Amino acid sequence: MKVIRHPRHADHVMRIEGALAVGGVGGGMLLWTQAAHFGGYAFAAAAFLSLGGVQAGVRALRNHNRWHRGAEGEEAVLHTLRTLPEPYTAIANFVIPGTRQGDLDLLVLGPAGILVLEVKTYTGRYACVGDAWFSLPPDGPRRPLKSSVSRQLKRAAKSVTHYLVECDIQVPIHTATVFRAGAELELTRPTVLVIREDALIDHILGLPNAPRSIAAADLTPLFAPAVPARRLALPLLPSR
Repeated sequence: MKVIRHPRHADHVMRIEGALAVGGVGGGMLLWTQAAHFGGYAFAAAAFLSLGGVQAGVRALRNHNRWHRGAEGEEAVLHTLRTLPEPYTAIANFVIPGTRQGDLDLLVLGPAGILVLEVKTYTGRYACVGDAWFSLPPDGPRRPLKSSVSRQLKRAAKSVTHYLVECDIQVPIHTATVFRAGAELELTRPTVLVIREDALIDHILGLPNAPRSIAAADLTPLFAPAVPARRLALPLLPSR
């Protein structure tokens, strides 16, 4: 199986958050050690700034760890995809040219068309009701997630669809949200396919082939790095 990697947005964010964490905590602690030399309002101001720096550093550290877990999850799923046979190609962290859409976790090109994957590394218990997603803490009521897992996947698929239209390419697009081990899910009328990582390969191999044979090599140039895809003259393929 062929793999094409693009620069990962998460790596850039982790570098920034890591620097903020070190600077915030380190600077805050250093300022606190010097606050004892101040008096009156100067001491209060130094203590306030010290506490603020430490708090900002801790928040940055949490963000860094969250992005790091996401990156690790994408790598683990990509490792699973490597067991697919030669006709398939995986695209990691592709960004739709000319848009502000964030990088897409993973795309799989193959005989069925294009599979858009959203990877989640959540741990704990979660519930889905339609497009709404909730965390289920053991010691309290359910809490709505800040962003809907289903809508994230739908936005990603929509951006890929628009991109292919601009490229004059018609291929079937499939979608799935992939959860790794560590999350307990309660699904009620989900609007997107939700599968476990260990079922991903069987799902991909079980997808129906497109009405007209599609070679991943014909689609790969659309997602290759630094290629003006809109100028490519690829054959027009029927939609499913």
